[in-house]
Amino acid sequence: MGMIGNVIRVSEEELNTFLKDSEILENKIYADESYEAEWFLDLDKSWDGINYILTGEIIGGLENEPNKLQRALFSFQIIDEEQDLGYGPAQYLNPNQVKETYSVLEKITDENLKNKINGSEMNEIGIYPEIWTEIESHEFLIDSFKEFKEFYKKASENNEAIITYLN
Repeated sequence: MGMIGNVIRVSEEELNTFLKDSEILENKIYADESYEAEWFLDLDKSWDGINYILTGEIIGGLENEPNKLQRALFSFQIIDEEQDLGYGPAQYLNPNQVKETYSVLEKITDENLKNKINGSEMNEIGIYPEIWTEIESHEFLIDSFKEFKEFYKKASENNEAIITYLN
């Protein structure tokens, strides 16, 4: 199966509820109907590729506070340090941070993306799932990024928070 990246949109009120009781978040994301909900985005195995084309870095390569693009997937703002949703705890951005991050994401064009994809380099440094020299993987990554960007746009327009996690 592998590591799957997931992103959800929630109200600020819901985010605050999850910060007080992370079990409520777990119940929400693992409910059967969640996977079909409009507030849920399954990035499948594109998450590390998206992170790499946004940041030029591998996960964990950050030494300072993440910038707006670096925090798009991994904000390092943890819902609950003790909770493990498969590969660690969920991370979040509040609605204002979502708007700030989207203001940068919206400027990224398809051409920008294509220029940042270097399959050999991505495989060499271990960008999961190390399929990036296959031409189809470039289309997969670009399509996934477009969905991700559109998801952020909706969150920004709706004044919603973003929660990300790997499972």
